Amino acid sequence: MSIAVPARAVVPRRRGPAAATMVVVLALTGCALDDPGSGSPDDPSTLRLAETGEYDSLNPLEYPLGITSKLYDGLVAVGPGGVLEPGLATELPTPDGDLTTWTVTLREGVTFSDGSAFDADDVVAAYDAVRDPRQGSWMSTDYAMVEDVVATSAHSVRFELAYPYAGLPARLTLGIPASEALGDTVVGSTLADQPVGTGPYVLAEWRRGESLTLEARDDWWGGDPEVTTIHLAFVADENARAQRVRSGDVDGAQLSPRTATALDGVAGLELVTNPSADFRAISLPQTLPFFADPDVRTALNLATDRQAMVDGILAGHGEAISSPFTPAQGANHEPSAAFEHDPDAAAALLDAAGWILGPDGTRAKDGIPFAFTVMYFAEDTLRRDVAQAFASDLAALGIEVSLEGVDRAHAVTAMDEKAFVLGGGDMPYDPDAQVYRQLHSDYADFDEDDAYSNASGYADDEVDRLLDEARREPDGETRAATYRRLQERLVENPPMVAVFALEHTYVARGLDAWDGVGHVVEPHEHGVAWGPWFDVQHWTRR
Repeated sequence: MSIAVPARAVVPRRRGPAAATMVVVLALTGCALDDPGSGSPDDPSTLRLAETGEYDSLNPLEYPLGITSKLYDGLVAVGPGGVLEPGLATELPTPDGDLTTWTVTLREGVTFSDGSAFDADDVVAAYDAVRDPRQGSWMSTDYAMVEDVVATSAHSVRFELAYPYAGLPARLTLGIPASEALGDTVVGSTLADQPVGTGPYVLAEWRRGESLTLEARDDWWGGDPEVTTIHLAFVADENARAQRVRSGDVDGAQLSPRTATALDGVAGLELVTNPSADFRAISLPQTLPFFADPDVRTALNLATDRQAMVDGILAGHGEAISSPFTPAQGANHEPSAAFEHDPDAAAALLDAAGWILGPDGTRAKDGIPFAFTVMYFAEDTLRRDVAQAFASDLAALGIEVSLEGVDRAHAVTAMDEKAFVLGGGDMPYDPDAQVYRQLHSDYADFDEDDAYSNASGYADDEVDRLLDEARREPDGETRAATYRRLQERLVENPPMVAVFALEHTYVARGLDAWDGVGHVVEPHEHGVAWGPWFDVQHWTRR
């Protein structure tokens, strides 16, 4: 979620290419607007932030939540504390008794950024598109439970499901674009760089490789944002981001826990933390023979010193976990379903499984050494540190772990035969969305196009049963109990080595000038669209 610029760049008030053409011209010429680091730093209506990297797309069917939440509204919104609340819906969706039919009443008088009216047809078009494999949205299987979406009136929509599904409200956070702008495919849609949404801001300029500027609308249904301009500079290098925010060139940035903590109180900066369901874990691909043995997977979990990683890598800004469930799941989380750090027990399990420590200090079985590779994204220092700590813990047991920094293209081609430092928690506002793709055997077969789902190739009939039972359960307490039992099973038969859930850390200045600055439970995706700025459109000047 984020903001805009002085002279309005979106002029036409009709659907069609005209408004987007103005944006493209600005982006190509790169001469219309100030650089994020320039301009008056004393203008309270302008916010300047350093983002961790450039966005690939502004299409909400490709890039949900995050920065697109400033440009698009969903039927449901993520509110303070991570509580779901009505967005384009007048109230949270209402199910029938068996959770197979959900009714949504829409707000009236809402317009898109080109001035055209929002109605039920736009909602139907968006959910038809995200479910259509021909559109190419990576989220299509997330909506497999949706059989049909029907406009029952201009301001009412009915979701008809193939089976009971309790977690539907979290899936309805999808941003709704103008239906005429959808295009035939996600990749080919003009929404990638010419967004047409109902959100509080519009794209005013995009200087490729440098910056992006958003401008507040004066006709947003939610009111007139007092922060009228958001300049986002793309600064991939963390040291450079830290320097720019310390110098006053920008007002805030997302930084790693140790860097952010070091800047707390420096040059008028304050450390801001948000809890998240963003977790890190090591996949254990079961194509490798030693990982096919649940006792070996248990041993590796016992050998991992999670708390040392939280204290060291995260500077205390996180919590040790033993499965993809995190404390962000509230009553659905079972904290007692956890692995203690117990290297002696780990060694005993490995001995019993036949992985014997040899005279050279390494383990082997039937002449095969216990050795494997852990990949991590080369540019991601936090994942690198996790990989190094994990390798060190296993080295103490006589297991040789080689580390490999890779790019994203290589990671997805090799994930079936090499372990990988996973990040998860894309949609944490319902436990089904948090864990189903990570754990269900439907995703166990390796697929380069969906390599991060169930990256270990894990299959457990009991886990499948509990996942399917929980997503169909209408009673909240019964559902939570099912998820807690599921976590107990994940300790009995672990799919991965989950290590910690992060607190996302930011530094910012000038927040005390505003009312409405709040906290939110964040997903895996983070950056300056989140942090203290997640609801900047609602801030009011003190």
